[in-house]
Amino acid sequence: MKILVVAAVACGFSLAPAAAQAPANPLGLWRVADGSAIIRIKACGKAVCGYVAAAPAPAAGAKSVVGTKILLGLRQEGEIWRGAIFNIDDGKTYHGEISLNGDRLKVKGCLPNGFCGGETWRRE
Repeated sequence: MKILVVAAVACGFSLAPAAAQAPANPLGLWRVADGSAIIRIKACGKAVCGYVAAAPAPAAGAKSVVGTKILLGLRQEGEIWRGAIFNIDDGKTYHGEISLNGDRLKVKGCLPNGFCGGETWRRE
């Protein structure tokens, strides 16, 4: 019995480095920088996509943005996922990328001229 325990512990230690080196994962719920909405990032085939999961109730007569797809076809390239970002405010789609830093997600969108802007989201 003692041999089994030692073997199990040894196996656990040998797997720990592999688990520690697993790539960061952006899937899950993220609160936008101003706290006004929550975005759900999930797998979309070989890419990831993001949808508005929660947002304030719309003004009378306005359409809810909940369910709107805003992160489009982001594919992992090293530690960055690149694809497109839909801006609900202006109705335009921009080149975009996301990158993880612990429980923070840096979200960046760029115009064709190379001017970029972004914000940091917090994992829920």
